[in-house]
Amino acid sequence: MAIDLSRRASAAAESQTLRIANRAKKMKEEGIDIVSLSTGEPDFNTPDCAKKAAEEAIENNFTHYTDSKGIYELRAAVADKFRVENHLTDATADTVLITSGAKQALMDALGAICNDGDEVIIPAPYWVSYPAMVTLSGGTPIIVSAGIEQHFKITPDQLSQAITPKTKCVILNSPNNPTGAMYSKDELSALVDVLAQHSCYILSDEIYEKITYGSIEHCSIGSFDKLAGRVLTVNGVSKAYAMTGWRVGFLNGQKDVMKEASKVQGQTTSHPSSIAQIASLAAVLYAADDVEKMRQAFVRRRELICGLLDEIPTVKYMKPDGAFYIFVDVSEALRGEVKTSAELCELLLEKYHLALVPGEAFGADGYVRISFAASEDTIYKALDRFKTGILNL
Repeated sequence: MAIDLSRRASAAAESQTLRIANRAKKMKEEGIDIVSLSTGEPDFNTPDCAKKAAEEAIENNFTHYTDSKGIYELRAAVADKFRVENHLTDATADTVLITSGAKQALMDALGAICNDGDEVIIPAPYWVSYPAMVTLSGGTPIIVSAGIEQHFKITPDQLSQAITPKTKCVILNSPNNPTGAMYSKDELSALVDVLAQHSCYILSDEIYEKITYGSIEHCSIGSFDKLAGRVLTVNGVSKAYAMTGWRVGFLNGQKDVMKEASKVQGQTTSHPSSIAQIASLAAVLYAADDVEKMRQAFVRRRELICGLLDEIPTVKYMKPDGAFYIFVDVSEALRGEVKTSAELCELLLEKYHLALVPGEAFGADGYVRISFAASEDTIYKALDRFKTGILNL
């Protein structure tokens, strides 16, 4: 007798970035020369200060349960960072939750605020997991699209039209994955004026905050007084500190919300690894120079990849303000047998052995996401295959 499975799980889409990365990895294991610019993972090593702190934690037998909210020292250091760098003046160790990656911070937040039928506004292009996370939390994703002509950023009018009495939350991601777009302080201020008129939360994903290129200064929407008590800010060590595998994220918000988010975490994963928390504390306190060296490398790679894309006449792109992705408009190439960006990525992988992520994964057909979190040699090789594939179409 068949037994029903969860409708929420069935409705949530599989992560296409992980699926493509896993497929590319399998092809590599079969001996195929695959070049992958599909994953959002820095190719640098974790800073030495973090690795040494982890080794000392093991030697000191710091290998048992911690507070479910995270160790106090890390929560206090993160709160200091939020107050000084992000101007979140109310941040304290008691308003910070340490999570198993920024992904869990997002899930903890949505689990704390969402009820069945609540609407959550998600600007597109969006990170692949947002709609699935909302669905798994019982909410309904409401997608608001912004194309390359508006620099992948929604307008106050779009936001105003999308908000309804059912709106529980708006998710913002700046710098953005997959586009690299950033909202300026003035652009955020205009969105804040709209949000101030409505009763809803704002979930601000700022995981790429430290990877920016100077065109726009990062601004946390939680720093606006008009939204006091309504912004949940997500960050972590994965991207800026090249610590994806350590799985440590940060969530900051109003105490009553954080109490519920902590409850969600306490009943699921308890807390992140004790050792990873110690490593993350060292990174937050001592790895600023490492972060800047990595950022400078991304600056060079951004210039390289933009120059290579300029050699392909049929594609368009917006130079990213932050993160390490370029979202490339390939719609002019989709006129023959290959009609979607998903089909294009299938072709590039099977025929040219190049792994990219199709725009459909991010709510935007006609685009592909190219990560430049890779060596310059890999970028040259990948863009040569991309150019060949596009021109042959």
